[in-house]
Amino acid sequence: MLFPKHTSRADAVKGRCAAMTLVEVMVAMSLLMLLLIAAYRLFFSEIRAIRTALEHIGVNESARSFLANFGHDVRSANRVIFPWPIRREDTTALSPAAEGIVCTLEKQTFDFAVKPPDRKFILTTKIDWRLKKVADGTFELYRDVISERPPKPGLPTPFKSTRRIGGGVKEMTLFTTLRKPVKMSAFAGLPFKNLLEFEPYHIDGTGPYLVNVRIVFVREGTRRPDIKDLSAQTLRTSFALRGRPNWVNP
Repeated sequence: MLFPKHTSRADAVKGRCAAMTLVEVMVAMSLLMLLLIAAYRLFFSEIRAIRTALEHIGVNESARSFLANFGHDVRSANRVIFPWPIRREDTTALSPAAEGIVCTLEKQTFDFAVKPPDRKFILTTKIDWRLKKVADGTFELYRDVISERPPKPGLPTPFKSTRRIGGGVKEMTLFTTLRKPVKMSAFAGLPFKNLLEFEPYHIDGTGPYLVNVRIVFVREGTRRPDIKDLSAQTLRTSFALRGRPNWVNP
């Protein structure tokens, strides 16, 4: 015959010590939640940092692509069709460009297989740089080419191409300048006319062959509404045409 085993006092105390109270469970869950919140914040902060870094890389890539392509086009161009030259004193009143064409350049090359006076002796390439507005309010920069000389034999003539150069353009100002004309009525006699000498254009920093650019890039991607100034990079530079036009408006 089996009798139930009596539980000693020591065994009862041991059993009570092995159990967990409600307070201990709540403290443990609180510590676990704190650890999870810290891990969550660290994880998403790293994601934001990576996203911001990628957006800055995109800004640098757009700026690099613009400088390389636009600089090459201006330096190899023979004429700036648009914009028209303005007085240097009026540049501070210029507004940023709107959607559309901001610059038109023309290149001229010789086709030595054709003898002049045939007009095909000189082949022209027209390059339009234009801004296209996107949904977030910024602009994308495009390069449109119409050329009488295709880049490869066998391609149709005139050759046409359109390429996206970059995005994230907040604003862009592009202009060429000229000198302010001298009013001869301010002088007593015409002999003074021969005494008027201007600085050369390459020293004066003006002239229809010098293209001045100011362009502001912003980061592309999700933007918080509380951030008002998203400017990431501002470029101010000038490019000079390779060929000097023989018509120079003083």
